[in-house]
Amino acid sequence: MGKVDITLRDVVQEIPQRFIKILTGKSGVRLLDTSLPEVKDRRVDLLVELEDKSIFHLEIQTTNDPNMPIRVLEYFVLLLFKYSDREILQTVLYIGEKPLKMKNFVKKQNIDFSFNLKDIKEIKCEELIKSEDPMDKILAVLCDVRNPDKLFDEIGRILIDLPETKRKDYMKKLLNLLSYRPKLMIQFEKTLKEAKMPLTIDEETLKKNPLYKKGKKEGFEEGLEKGLEKGLIEAKKEAVINLYKELKLPPEKISKVLKIPLSSVKKFLKEIKD
Repeated sequence: MGKVDITLRDVVQEIPQRFIKILTGKSGVRLLDTSLPEVKDRRVDLLVELEDKSIFHLEIQTTNDPNMPIRVLEYFVLLLFKYSDREILQTVLYIGEKPLKMKNFVKKQNIDFSFNLKDIKEIKCEELIKSEDPMDKILAVLCDVRNPDKLFDEIGRILIDLPETKRKDYMKKLLNLLSYRPKLMIQFEKTLKEAKMPLTIDEETLKKNPLYKKGKKEGFEEGLEKGLEKGLIEAKKEAVINLYKELKLPPEKISKVLKIPLSSVKKFLKEIKD
């Protein structure tokens, strides 16, 4: 299972309300067990009980799989065994960059079956960034993004309020999803260079990112790494200057507050004095 798939499953498990509403027209109430009854254990990507007691089944697809209609039909039958008294709503959400070419029906002999098939790029980014749910905002990077600056400004605003542990986890998810939108990743790099976002990205997270690895062949690695490094350095430098000028804090105190080496603080202060 790819990192992007895992990240998306992780994100939707939080039941981002506006996103669920866009896909179903209803609010999600609670998560359900995603395992389905069969000889071997089968799991769907997402299973949510909606406000009217109906069952929402979501599958996330990164490629055009010609067998997808059969797979969804199989899931439908298994879900009927488990929730025979409920209405079952099924959606396959396509997140790939190539044009959507899959079918959303099975018509064969006595079978006339269909399901909802949606390209995530049909969803307007603005609909999700209005939400205060961080998971809605992170999903917005896969949608129809017309204003990247506004998107990343909104993401930056959310990051400020997150505890450090959650912030790191959020950044891992963001980088993994952006690996499916290379052009947007370049815009993200530009934002970092201009130090618009308060980020804490450890080296391990960066080097595990799919786009970072892909950059070894395409010459993107160096630019991305330098962009991240420069963005972090500039953000720290600005914080040091503000604490020094506005609060008159000594270098030792600044180092403690920002949790960065005293040598770095002295280096930044020396630069502005020079």
